[in-house]
Amino acid sequence: MNQYERLRSLGAALNSGADDSLRILDVGAGPGSPNYSPYFAELATRYVGVDPDEDILENNWVDEAHHMSIEDYAEAHRAAVATGDDELYDAATAIYVWEHLPDPAGFLRSVRSVLRPGATLLCITPNGLHPFGVMSKVLAKLDLTDRVLRRLRPDEIDHYHFPVVATRNTMWGVRSAAEEAGFADAEVMLHDEPGVFVPYLPDRLKRLPYVYSRVIGATNVDVLSGTLIIRLTA
Repeated sequence: MNQYERLRSLGAALNSGADDSLRILDVGAGPGSPNYSPYFAELATRYVGVDPDEDILENNWVDEAHHMSIEDYAEAHRAAVATGDDELYDAATAIYVWEHLPDPAGFLRSVRSVLRPGATLLCITPNGLHPFGVMSKVLAKLDLTDRVLRRLRPDEIDHYHFPVVATRNTMWGVRSAAEEAGFADAEVMLHDEPGVFVPYLPDRLKRLPYVYSRVIGATNVDVLSGTLIIRLTA
């Protein structure tokens, strides 16, 4: 089961609101992804996307696209809820967003403020303890991310807008940030899918993720797996 299949299986367990509707907010939705956007679009009775990047305006899967930060959106949404013009969300997603957050707890507080009690937030992020996560943070600190991506993924560089910060993207960091933000429960699942990292490596190194995956599997150090799949309960 790949990471998006696991995400969709978690989505199947989402609880609808009291009126049997399912309102889902996709934070950092961008232009959408065929890996998960169609699934949540079909699952939700109202599917809303928010992103500070204007690519959100090209997202054809969401019912509403808001080109703004989650902080600004949350403030406006809370005001609309207070006047009875809108309702809280039953679920939210943030797929490959966490690694770009300088303040994960503040981000989570904004998301939680638009969720009803008992609602679910689902996230996917690289594990900061995996070599790829470590290297991404080092390159960002040295301001080399764009230069490296331009060599390895020249087709992607024009769509790469947000720096990797990799703050608290570990099992312990996620749980502490969720607790600070007031989430009632935090479940962090380790997932290792070496093929995710292969496109970022030169040809002579493309076998390394598979070798690494076999080593951590044989030594039972799953904490060093490549990806974190997160389920937080408001």
